[in-house]
Amino acid sequence: MATQARIGQAVLGVLMIGCALTGLFPRPVPLLFAIAAMGTANAAFPVMRTFGSALLGGVAASSIALSSVPFVTCSTERFTEVFTCTGDAPTWHLTGTVLVAGLSGASLVLARITVQ
Repeated sequence: MATQARIGQAVLGVLMIGCALTGLFPRPVPLLFAIAAMGTANAAFPVMRTFGSALLGGVAASSIALSSVPFVTCSTERFTEVFTCTGDAPTWHLTGTVLVAGLSGASLVLARITVQ
């Protein structure tokens, strides 16, 4: 079971890195993917499992918190430096943050399975 969980974490880590590098997501979503990939890599090792799990939980919570922010802030000109507000950027931002939260949650579950 532990080997299958580690393989699953490796697949999730590759997906996160791929989304960070090649995704169409506006900033700061690629940064969330990169941090989640780092948490997944740390959660795969027994010594760093607590730090990796905490990092994954934090990324999942922060991505959910950030998911609707561009829809609110893009209605004013004040916050355009923080979030990209052109075209479909708010929709891609929402999609990216939901993907980050889902992949982080899945990796967190796999990290908890490996503990047992």
